[in-house]
Order: sequence, then C-alpha cells, then structure tokens
Amino acid sequence: MKPNAMKLAALLAPALLAACTVGPDYVRPAVESPAAYKERGNWKQAEPRDLELRGKWWEVFKDPLLNSLQEQVDVSNQNLAKAEAQYRQALALVQSARAGYYPTVTGGVSNARSRSSATTIATPSVAPVSRGVVTNHNLPFQASWEPGVWGKIRRAVEANGASAQASAGDLAAARLSAQAALAQSYFQLRGLDAQQLLLEDTVAAYGKSLKLVQNQYAAGIVAKADVVQAQVQLKTTQAQAIDIGVQRAQLEHAIALLVG
Repeated sequence: MKPNAMKLAALLAPALLAACTVGPDYVRPAVESPAAYKERGNWKQAEPRDLELRGKWWEVFKDPLLNSLQEQVDVSNQNLAKAEAQYRQALALVQSARAGYYPTVTGGVSNARSRSSATTIATPSVAPVSRGVVTNHNLPFQASWEPGVWGKIRRAVEANGASAQASAGDLAAARLSAQAALAQSYFQLRGLDAQQLLLEDTVAAYGKSLKLVQNQYAAGIVAKADVVQAQVQLKTTQAQAIDIGVQRAQLEHAIALLVG
C-alpha cells in the first residue's frame, strides 16, 4: 500500500499546488448602466485610449513657430521627462519580476600569487625545495532557483505589468497636457500682441487729441474739464498697455517653462 500511496500523492501534488496560488485572478467588476438616457441624443459611451498616439494635432493651425515650440516639449519638458523616467522604471520592475522565473547564477574570477619560503631546510628524506612564485586561478560560481510554488512570482509580474500600463497612460496624459497648455498659452500671447498693437494706436490717437484740446483751452475755446478728461483717457489707455505687457511677460515665461 505504501508505493500506491506515494504514487497517488505524486499525482495529486500538481493539483494541490495549483489550488494554492496566492489570491484569485483579477476580474473587472461589472457596472450596471442604463441602456439609454432621455437626453441622450447623439452621445455615445466614452472609450478611453490613453496609449494611442495623438499625432501632431497642432499643425492644423499652420503656425511654424508653434510647431517648433511643440517639438521642444518632448525633448526638454521636465514634467514629461519625469513621467518618462517613471515609465522606464516600471518596465524595469516588470523585467526584474520576470527574472524570478529563471535560475540565478553568480560567479567571479580571483587570482592569488604566493612565494615559497627561502628558509626551507633539506632533510635526508626530503630534497631541498627551491624558492619560486606560484599563481592560483579560481573561478567560483553559485546557482540558485526559487520555484514559484505559491504563485508569488506570477502575481508580482502581473502587478508590475499593470503598474507599467498605468505609467504608460500617465506618460501619454502628461505629454498631451503639456502640449495643450503650450498651445493655449501661445494663442493667448498672440491675442495680447493684437491688443497691444491696438492700444499703441489708441495711445497715439489720444495723445494727439490731448494736444488739440490743450490748444483749444489755451485759445479759450474749451473748459479746463475737457483737458482733464483728455488726460484721463490717455493715462488710462497707457495703464492698460502696461498691464497687457505684464500679462504677455507671464505667458512668455510659462511657454519657456513648458519647453524646458
């Protein structure tokens, strides 16, 4: 009976080990959603595609300067560089976890040199030994392997793979966010440039108007209040021009930060 029991145990061992895998397989939970909404219209269910390349969508604006700035985002943006480094780290963790499937072999090379003693004494039964140098070469190695009996290695690979996928999504989101922020800041800056030109023309026109009113006041044609009103118009427009310049400088610094 003992040999039969051993055979039965050998047959049942794989099944028992498979049943002892740490934790169940992950299954995405089901989410119940209504078939339709009253205000549905042409709406459809969202299908996120974080890993797909978005392409150079900014080229539709046909702005060479914007194109050149967007190309620098992938090269010099520090937030994007951080996200990319985290993604490469996640991939390295996946490779490290997969290495647990295979044996680990370590080895090294060592050399040792020794010189025999010069005070060797010859005896009647032992011939004298001449002095010399002896070199010993050693090549030790050690191999080890831990079988994934309880599914530890497989679960580690699955967990790190999921983390790498999430990191890839974070990288794509960071890239798209930086590109969108750059485009937004760039167009705001161009809008301020147009306002600045308009304010410069307005300041020049109000300056001429002030001189005209001052001449009229000197001739006694208009009252002092008209001169004051013309001065207020000119100073207010000049203050607006200064404010536009400050906003433009802020946007310019923001663009410089986005492109690294």
